[in-house]
Amino acid sequence: MSWIVAGLIGGVGAYVSDYVMWGKVFTKGLDAFVTPMSPDEMKKFMGPALAKSAVLSLVFGVLLAFLYARLRGSLWVQGGGALAGMEFATVLWLPTIALATIGSGVWYAKARPLHMAMFWAWLVRINVAGLLIGLLIK
Repeated sequence: MSWIVAGLIGGVGAYVSDYVMWGKVFTKGLDAFVTPMSPDEMKKFMGPALAKSAVLSLVFGVLLAFLYARLRGSLWVQGGGALAGMEFATVLWLPTIALATIGSGVWYAKARPLHMAMFWAWLVRINVAGLLIGLLIK
């Protein structure tokens, strides 16, 4: 399968996992970071926000698939597949997202719950995309 198609499918997986994490899992404890909106303001906000999130997820999936297709020969898991995709995704996540959110949480103590939510949401998002891309690119 083409890495572009695999990336688009991985992006859809990332979008769905992100929606689940922020809409169903992280529902308590982050109230201090919410901007209060009326129901009308929320309707105006949600459409464009969901569209932007979808576009960014698709771009993320395509970039992840491009990098995976170019670098999969240097992974520990040889031959591709779900584990190779998840290995690649986690190797990218660790130095970028994990260390950035933990490091920022040291200085911004009030935002630590938000940073920890981002820490786990990105781990799930990137592993879902990596798993899908690893399965689709052989």
